[in-house]
Amino acid sequence: MNTYQLLDSGNRQKLEQVGPYKIIRPAPQAIWEPFNPSLWNDIDSEFVKEKGEKGSWKPRKNPEGVKRKKLGTGLPENWFVDSPSGLQFKVEPNDYGNIGIFPEHWIYSNELNNLLPKKSKVLNVFTYTGSNCLDLVKSGHLVTVVDSAKTAISGYTFNLGLNKLSRQGQRLVLEDAIKFLDREIRRESKYDCVMIDAPSYGRGTKKEVFDIDESLIKLFQNAKRLAKKDGIVIFTLHSPRYTQAALKQSLEQIFEGKNINIQELMLEAESKSYLTSGTFVQIQ
Repeated sequence: MNTYQLLDSGNRQKLEQVGPYKIIRPAPQAIWEPFNPSLWNDIDSEFVKEKGEKGSWKPRKNPEGVKRKKLGTGLPENWFVDSPSGLQFKVEPNDYGNIGIFPEHWIYSNELNNLLPKKSKVLNVFTYTGSNCLDLVKSGHLVTVVDSAKTAISGYTFNLGLNKLSRQGQRLVLEDAIKFLDREIRRESKYDCVMIDAPSYGRGTKKEVFDIDESLIKLFQNAKRLAKKDGIVIFTLHSPRYTQAALKQSLEQIFEGKNINIQELMLEAESKSYLTSGTFVQIQ
């Protein structure tokens, strides 16, 4: 099947089946031993960090017919997988170990879709290639996507076309996230749903630096100001420094009187183990 499956994790790595290819990537949170060592055979490629966050893909076997690329050794240049809801996404390994999809977003995207009224106005910040919002577009919601990376907006646009999804009613914004949010607040814009998938670190279109430690509280405050009174705010975070208790205390202070749900984004592996991929926050 042309789908994604977390197979196992351990020794600070995760083992994934991404369509026809079996890959290994770093997972610092996986401090345990692998739960099913027999699954860790016949690997196509492994991502190895070499300098800072950058690295390269090292072939573990040499399948016939695989198109070569300097960046993705042992893998084709790109291929496609289906999400649980039947959407297609392009898989494109890069030199940061990303593959173009974040399957942990598929855990909640369908449920969120059911919570929103028809044709809701949705703001999605740090969109990347759309793992957390293409289901909303498919259902007819009016989504504004914001990302500071041209490659992200390009990947998102490609995935729209791949799924024959119309851009009517959507806005695709290539801009620094903080600057865009500040401008939307000045315009007194309001959304039925504000979604922010905050990275730990990043750079804007004009080399603006985004640091989660300096910007997290401001993101919370801006999201509150941009959400309608009865709107939904969704945060997903991937920095292990912020515990659920710390997030809850901060959010209760900012979103006083709102219902705050915080839980780990957990992927279940074929080995029946679990791997945390971040923190999910829902406020309404």
